Amino acid sequence: MSGGNSPLRSLGSERDNNKCRRFHLALQTIPLVRLFFSGAVLYLLIIGVLINHVFLLPSLSNIRMSTLQKNGSRIDNTLRQHLLAVADNEGGASACLLVNDENPRLPEWIAYHYHTLPLRALTVAIDPASRSSPLEILQRWNDTGLIEMQLWNDDDFLYRHSANGSKQETIRVTADVYGHRTRQNHFINKCMADFKRRNKQWVLLIDVDEYITFNRIDENNQEPAFPTEKHPDGIPTLMDWTWYKGGSEEGWLDGWINNMSSPTYITTESLVSRTQLQPGGVVTDWAGNSYYIQDDRALRDLEALDEPPEEMPILTYTMVDSEDNICGEIVNDIYEDRWDEEWVCIEVDWEAPKDDQKKKNIFHGGHVVEDLQHRKYFLEKEQTFWPKGLSIKKAKEARERLPKVGERKTILDVVKEETNRHGYETIGSCITMPRLRYGPFEDQSEATTVMASKEINYKNFVTLRYRWHAAKGIYSYGKVMIDVSQIPSEKLLVEADNVHAPLCHYCHRPVWFYSPHYVKSLFRVNHYLDSFEAYTYRKDIRVELRQSIDRYHSLGKEGNHSMDIEGSPWLQEFVQEMGIENAKMLLAGAGSFPKLDVNLWNIPWG
Repeated sequence: MSGGNSPLRSLGSERDNNKCRRFHLALQTIPLVRLFFSGAVLYLLIIGVLINHVFLLPSLSNIRMSTLQKNGSRIDNTLRQHLLAVADNEGGASACLLVNDENPRLPEWIAYHYHTLPLRALTVAIDPASRSSPLEILQRWNDTGLIEMQLWNDDDFLYRHSANGSKQETIRVTADVYGHRTRQNHFINKCMADFKRRNKQWVLLIDVDEYITFNRIDENNQEPAFPTEKHPDGIPTLMDWTWYKGGSEEGWLDGWINNMSSPTYITTESLVSRTQLQPGGVVTDWAGNSYYIQDDRALRDLEALDEPPEEMPILTYTMVDSEDNICGEIVNDIYEDRWDEEWVCIEVDWEAPKDDQKKKNIFHGGHVVEDLQHRKYFLEKEQTFWPKGLSIKKAKEARERLPKVGERKTILDVVKEETNRHGYETIGSCITMPRLRYGPFEDQSEATTVMASKEINYKNFVTLRYRWHAAKGIYSYGKVMIDVSQIPSEKLLVEADNVHAPLCHYCHRPVWFYSPHYVKSLFRVNHYLDSFEAYTYRKDIRVELRQSIDRYHSLGKEGNHSMDIEGSPWLQEFVQEMGIENAKMLLAGAGSFPKLDVNLWNIPWG
């Protein structure tokens, strides 16, 4: 690494815009008396600083950086030695974050997960659209030695591997939603591969506005009903069902009833809310008709085959598209001789039930399907390496054992305890977690706030400021934590499937839209909407959504269903552990949203 006083030079190699940086550094070395020698020089200095602010910051994504270098401890030596003794970097968790103007959120996110996970290694990649750099925030923690920090840009992960594992070609991404997801998917797997190379174990894959927590059963807060192992007497079973959204919370189901003389297709009347929908539970529509909702995919998985029963093409990475075709990468195409791994879509007649039922919930694999020409295809079995998962009874018992507020246990403590109790094959190498959206409504009563110190304003921390959330169990798309030590390296050399289930052969996908059973999950991810200022702060490619007050209010309304009665003491404990001055240093800037855009033409020069 280069030397010098500039953080850019001391923490990373320089690439593009070298002239701009040398100009910036040269200005720093000009003696102060010369700055007043003429008005022209003063104007030149102002222009240089403004140009640096406007043009240098966007180019920060071009700075390639590996592990940050320590520039000296920022906390007192006595406390530092104590913290290093208990930090256990090798035994802690790691995380991957792709950020875009997230400096106001990062201090809280890092401190929270350092305390509760415990986070001991973090790799951050900067989106090229970001107008700010997280360098200074990461450097604070890196200087303490408590967390191993890395800062990446596109060059560190947007490339493909050759057959021998070396870098082969650079991946170009478009400036749209598709490009954002491509960047995200490549970063996730390259980041996990790097942590595996460094002998790390659990890696958390969430966003900077999301916080992992224990999914305790809250008797003071409405919980989804636990599903039953079999349907109650006198209530018909609805199989191969599909949910159709109506109004803001209403919708209806269609499917097949099989406990009559012959399978019958039915459509329900409107349901009161999607919160009723728990596979293995009972729903009642507005007309008073009740149905037991069969867990179709779980039953299909029990029947899944490991190999095709006869020679036929195999479809891998399968999905159902918007036209109800089964799509995937084909291998051994004996019908049309297509290339192996070519993406194809097979038209299937779902409305002609075979064995008295539709087969729409079989894309996990291990099944044979027929196209309209009655040609057979085998869907590769995804779930071979999926964790077995806890039964309903054992999941409830495990949630009842989760630490209560004030108990000093971490997420990894519970992972280890439950793994020892039930076996690794049950917990697995990919823990899927449901999300719970928190809205912007604030409760000002002292009883709901856990104060850390008079010197630290709790309103700067979303985990303390916002306590109202949406109904539990309705948020689509979960998030994951993956044990990379158990994932073959070659699985991490390719693009991830998606951020919600990066490794489809290891991450369980039991319910629609990759969302795990809420009631069976030991952990969840709290997703904070935050204030409108925070919501619109990011320079996002989804600008129409990010700047929409109507969408913000709609999401906010969804997040005002009920309130957490228990407060989290994490910040109070963090301050006690670190000391107030060290905590203030590490949390500096949390919840502050400075203006980032500067327009040179609107500067009042006269």
